[in-house]
Amino acid sequence: MTPMKTISINLAAARTASLLFIACLNSAFAQQKLTKTTVPAQSGLALHASDSIARAQVLLDPLAAEWAKLLPQRIALNRTPRLYDTEAPSELEISFVDVRLARSEGKLLVHMTWHDSTQDTAQIAKLPTAPTEGRPHKELTEATDRFFDSAAVMHPLRLPTEGAWPSLQMGDAGDPVSIYFWSSARGTARMQAEGRGTTRRTGETFPAQGVYRDASWHLVMELENIPSGMPLAFAVWNGSQQDRDGRKYFTTWLKLE
Repeated sequence: MTPMKTISINLAAARTASLLFIACLNSAFAQQKLTKTTVPAQSGLALHASDSIARAQVLLDPLAAEWAKLLPQRIALNRTPRLYDTEAPSELEISFVDVRLARSEGKLLVHMTWHDSTQDTAQIAKLPTAPTEGRPHKELTEATDRFFDSAAVMHPLRLPTEGAWPSLQMGDAGDPVSIYFWSSARGTARMQAEGRGTTRRTGETFPAQGVYRDASWHLVMELENIPSGMPLAFAVWNGSQQDRDGRKYFTTWLKLE
């Protein structure tokens, strides 16, 4: 009789555990459904650019009233893994960037806003006009122990066909990317790359303006007239976390509408 009693108790316990498991699943599904209906949907795959009647020069001001008329699209940021043996693990201090896009006077203006509790910037020597590859020797910087807040927008040089997009790691051989890079310390620079470790400066700059206010960066970059269907990716560097080069925050590719 004792073994039968033990089996009965175990079966009862199993039934109770099963019911509790099902209840938890139902609760999780209900919570997921609630989240999907109450939280604004993320863009995820697409970015919308609005036509603006404002001049491009006006839109270069990150605090211009015209930007308040456009709804921001919130994009999640990812943190690169450790790149150097000596670096300490870094926390996800900046979890998202809000993006607004406007077309004006044949230009695509990109407005980025992200929270950053520290303003890491300084006035240092501007980059030489000639890219590194075109100078007889490299010039060492005196700011080897300082890191600055920065941001970038990347897109393929050619409009992708058949759904084939370049690698997020600075493009691929034969499928290069163009990078609009802004530094709070050194201004802007256009770059190109065909894969990790191939980034080079073109010697070109572009209009941009960044404002640090209320523990956040508000930045506008004026890009060329990038066509619809082009993938865009965004990156943010946090100086207080010693971000530089590939150590940064980044998004996935998003399709420009």
